[in-house]
Amino acid sequence: MTSPDALRKTRRAEPINKHTARNGRVSYWFQVDLGTKPDGSRDRQRFTHSTLKEARADYRRITSEVAAGRYSRQTDLTVGQACDAWIDGRRGIREVTLAGYVNDLKPVRRHMGGKKLAQLTKRDGDELVEWMLTAGRTSSRNQRPDSLSGRVAALIGRHPEGISAADLAAAFPGDDVHTCLSGLIRAGRVTRPRRAVYVLTDTAASTPRGVKPVTVRSTLTSFGMVVQSFVDQGALPRNVIALVERPSDPIAADEDDTAGRSWSLSEVETFRTAVAEDRLFACWLLSCYGMRRSEVLGLRWSSIDGDVLRVRRGRVAVGSTTVEGLPKSRRSRRDLPLPTELSDALRALRTRQRAEALALGVEWSDDRLIVAHEDGTPVRPEWYSDRFDRLRSHAGLRRIPLKGLRNTSVSLMLASGIPVHITAGWHGHDPAVSLSIYSSALPEDLRAAGSSLFG
Repeated sequence: MTSPDALRKTRRAEPINKHTARNGRVSYWFQVDLGTKPDGSRDRQRFTHSTLKEARADYRRITSEVAAGRYSRQTDLTVGQACDAWIDGRRGIREVTLAGYVNDLKPVRRHMGGKKLAQLTKRDGDELVEWMLTAGRTSSRNQRPDSLSGRVAALIGRHPEGISAADLAAAFPGDDVHTCLSGLIRAGRVTRPRRAVYVLTDTAASTPRGVKPVTVRSTLTSFGMVVQSFVDQGALPRNVIALVERPSDPIAADEDDTAGRSWSLSEVETFRTAVAEDRLFACWLLSCYGMRRSEVLGLRWSSIDGDVLRVRRGRVAVGSTTVEGLPKSRRSRRDLPLPTELSDALRALRTRQRAEALALGVEWSDDRLIVAHEDGTPVRPEWYSDRFDRLRSHAGLRRIPLKGLRNTSVSLMLASGIPVHITAGWHGHDPAVSLSIYSSALPEDLRAAGSSLFG
């Protein structure tokens, strides 16, 4: 019988070498023949690991893949180059989606763009998350003096006593100053001491701020797709970004997680009453009936066929421009029978816009956008959201985003007993989305459910 010592002696030793650096750091390396180079010479590559266990595991994996003809050399691209290659390979997606990917990957480029993709570790991903949450809001976009934000901030700085929004709009004719001011306020560069008056804040003492967890999650999702594409190509062994824990939104013990997502029926009625005299009342009704902002802004008068509204186009913001194209998905292309109040409101808006065009000497056509200024120029998507927030504030209602009207519409339809597939068909998405994302359990629904449990 052969002894274990004899078996160990006959077993071929793995050619893993130990190296001790001058600073005492120990590493393990080995060399493997991967085939031949284009010139016919031997393609021999060296691999280094920090532990003997990792070196043994990698040696066995590589030699097995080489023997089976499945080995693929790891990429030598940097993280920034990998992001560029992945973006260039994205085809058949909407321009706004592509712009979203580019925006999501900006923190990755800034924080680790020069690092080799093959050397990426989970710790790098964790450090990216920590940096974004603490100091990620350091974009230089609003710091350029030649940008609209920079020029508006410079003019405000020359008026320490404050300058009105009307004077700012007159100083920059043709530019969307109101949207710019909203961005400067969110960035903390400008404050509003009283209505329609703006002053510059002391930005010299400002410290870097972090971004919201939802922004970090979006970045990790897009970056994970980049890394996974190289894993699928065989250029990386695994996706380490998939191992990074996603940060969650902080919720206080007494905070209502769903309070800011939607309104109750009474709150919607209050808003509808408050905006009844607004010029774009019909458009706010369309939002209350659950249409996406892009869909409302993409509607033209030719989209109305009798009492049917044909949703076929959408207008979205891509950087500093607005792009018009197909709706978000195939389900979004739908025909909606208009309720009577919507038909009446749209008819009144059309009559008003015709009168405005006649008074200003502007040409009128049915191909004109429904959501437009008095002179017929299209509105910016940010302007529409900011206008909603101002109307909501004047009505004394609690704050929700414009998208909250869509959440409210789904929740109220489901609460009224409308089947989920019909609710999803009206809103242009999958039935599962209606239940998992857009619907909210309203307090009155929970009260009724608890009361009916035992009769």
